[in-house]
Amino acid sequence: MKLLTAIQKAIPEKKAFDSAHLKLLYSNLQPETREEVVYRRNGKSVDKIIEFDIQTNSKIKTTHYDYFNDKKIRSIDEFDRQTGRKLRTINYVLYKSIDEFDPETGKKLRTINFNVKDETKISSVQEYDQETGKITTISIYKRDGRTVSIIKKIDPVTEKVTSWVNSTTTNFKPAQPPSMATRCYDNIKTMDNREKETIAQLIDNLYKNNLKFENI
Repeated sequence: MKLLTAIQKAIPEKKAFDSAHLKLLYSNLQPETREEVVYRRNGKSVDKIIEFDIQTNSKIKTTHYDYFNDKKIRSIDEFDRQTGRKLRTINYVLYKSIDEFDPETGKKLRTINFNVKDETKISSVQEYDQETGKITTISIYKRDGRTVSIIKKIDPVTEKVTSWVNSTTTNFKPAQPPSMATRCYDNIKTMDNREKETIAQLIDNLYKNNLKFENI
């Protein structure tokens, strides 16, 4: 026992985390980002906070705050750390939605809308045409927020629905567009010129002779 005690005294116990050692180890590390706070005209409430990458000096994040409450986030823009191009925007107005952008063109690719009561569940997804910027596809999700219920395809030029796919249909076959009903005047046959002249002559004779239709 005396020998064991002597050994323990000779070798001091090492702490798993020595705060002084850690402080010295990380003291030379520089922060990766810097923030720039933009205030509103009143000079008090915060309008937005812009975050930059220290190495590239590119904007990587912008947090926009509510006009009436600068503690409440209105939206967040996220940018590519290398190029500074916008990648997506997270909106918190009314309900949560995410806009995703093409980093090369900056055009909107799609919008993910979340459930009003549960922002972890997707309610719908809109996809956009890269040339016109108009919606080409709308996917509507079920209550679970994961399963697609309906897919609508839209022509970006005419903005009309070209197909409607329901998850309950067999093999997801698109429903055929409803056929137009025949109008009552579509089957009326027009008279030829001879018939028109005959009727016109009959009317002229009636007026010349003061005849009444009931006497014919």
